[in-house]
Amino acid sequence: MTNPHHHKNAPHVGGSHHQDPWRDVPEAFVEILERESRLSAPVREAALAAVAMALHDELRQIVDLGSGVGADAVMLAERFPTAEVHALDLSSVLLERVRAAAEAAGVQDRVGVHCIDLDDDWPAAIPQGVDLVWASLALHHVDDPARALRQVFTALRPGGVLVLTELRGEVRLAPADLGTGMEGLADRIAPVLSAPAQYLSIDWLSLLAEAGFTSASHSEHDVTVDASTPDGAAFLQLRLGALRERAADDLPEEDIAAVEAVAEALPVAGSSISLASTRSLWVAVRAASGPDTAAVPSESLEADVAVVGGGSAGLAAAIALARSRRTVVVVDAGRPRNAPAEGAHNVLGQEGIPPRELLAKGRAEAESYGARIVPGHATAITGSIDGFTVDVDSGAHRVQARRIILASGLEDDLPGIPGVAEGWGRSVLHCPFCHGWEVRDQRVAILARDAVALHQAVLFRQLSDRVTVFLHDAHDPTVDEQEQLAALDVAVVRPRVEHLVMDGSQVRGVATADGRVFDVDAVVVVPRFNARTALYESLGGVAEDFPFGKQIPADPRGMTSVPGVWAAGNANNPMAMVVAAAAAGVATGAAVHGDLCMADLDRAVQERRAHTDPAR
Repeated sequence: MTNPHHHKNAPHVGGSHHQDPWRDVPEAFVEILERESRLSAPVREAALAAVAMALHDELRQIVDLGSGVGADAVMLAERFPTAEVHALDLSSVLLERVRAAAEAAGVQDRVGVHCIDLDDDWPAAIPQGVDLVWASLALHHVDDPARALRQVFTALRPGGVLVLTELRGEVRLAPADLGTGMEGLADRIAPVLSAPAQYLSIDWLSLLAEAGFTSASHSEHDVTVDASTPDGAAFLQLRLGALRERAADDLPEEDIAAVEAVAEALPVAGSSISLASTRSLWVAVRAASGPDTAAVPSESLEADVAVVGGGSAGLAAAIALARSRRTVVVVDAGRPRNAPAEGAHNVLGQEGIPPRELLAKGRAEAESYGARIVPGHATAITGSIDGFTVDVDSGAHRVQARRIILASGLEDDLPGIPGVAEGWGRSVLHCPFCHGWEVRDQRVAILARDAVALHQAVLFRQLSDRVTVFLHDAHDPTVDEQEQLAALDVAVVRPRVEHLVMDGSQVRGVATADGRVFDVDAVVVVPRFNARTALYESLGGVAEDFPFGKQIPADPRGMTSVPGVWAAGNANNPMAMVVAAAAAGVATGAAVHGDLCMADLDRAVQERRAHTDPAR
């Protein structure tokens, strides 16, 4: 899904030559903004979770750049009850929507509106020392994004955070013919509905670094809209219906007419039309101390051990090492695998704890023993045992370390079915032990990939008597498997799955190629679990394939074949749950400490010999 600002004839948030359209925003455009704000809720939640990881103090001043209809400003006021929120936009029409939304939510006394061009000196209109600047799909519109980021840096207090959301790549439409029978129609209109290429090509990481931000984490989020909800159907109708005015000179008349017919037919029960896009989310922190200009030098740190990854395994390893008086630096990109989940389960004494709360406690414990947490991406590791260098965010920090622990987790390679990513970790699941209790007695759909589907059916059948296996692209069950599924009273559906019917992150149904929609409450998938192996391979290691993905091969203590490099948690055991990952981290941390002790002992012996008997 693209932001509605990206219509070629849409108003622009910055630049004097674009002011007039913004002062008279069409009602239809405002309606698109309203619906888009609701459909984008999962991305807002992901951004909020990132803020919670980056900011630990009470927030006092928040700025929302390009506030649109006010959904973000109101959400920020609700989430941070001690903060004043300053909504900045050039459109008085949209700012009236902000006021109305704030009043409806009862936060009007803490949401102020400012009618201002973002290409002007907007920091002069707000208090100094801002805690959080929120810029969602806005800064690519300004005439000079680099200048805007420098303004953000100056407006933030030391330790303040910028949350920047922008689009990545063209939109993706499905099915390929949009139900018209015209082959390739979706691919032909996608460039027209996407943001202009000059917006998509902005190198935000470089601009953030030039502005002075020394640490920036990055994540990507897919957003898919289909016609299964009123908002989704109306949004698609508005976007597709406006194609003629956007592309009268770019597309043949038959394509435009076909798309208009599709738009007029919406909403249609069972419509399989969907529009998806990818959002890039940057969380950049202004250093807590240092100069105010962009000339911020890189920081070099020294440690006994550099831990790459601040999840359960990495933090547990850091604590074990720090308690043994080892110097430890944890490089954490702030992207925990289980972030979408409401709670972490099977965590003894902490059952159901929100994942980010668990990690916040872990960070505090690690820091209490002297470990240092460096937010950012480990972009490269060079050197060898006793002399490794870890580059963070392409040189913003450099960590010199004697040993490396790779606790960078894994990436879930999800089935490419619309709706799966939106529900992942909430109503789209994979593990009966992590999520099964929460879906007990519910209608559970299992999307088959291979014979693992039967295994999943057996496990989830223990939790619910309403389990259905959707074969999708998998082979038909064998005679024995059919008998086993029948014995469990598990239904089997053959037509391939077209998409999931979603209500936000909650799945409502499974739509199949034959036009049927099956009501469900949860969907079980079998992703591929691919450990992040690039850093390991850059040091000469060889990743190991296993039936469900790839991992870093290591012995039970976490020692790899690369001297001085260890692995823990999902990096070398993709099936490990939170407690198992933490246990592995403790074991690996202890093993690395022991390895360092023996190395220190050997060095001490050699030095003693050299001192007492120089001839040796």
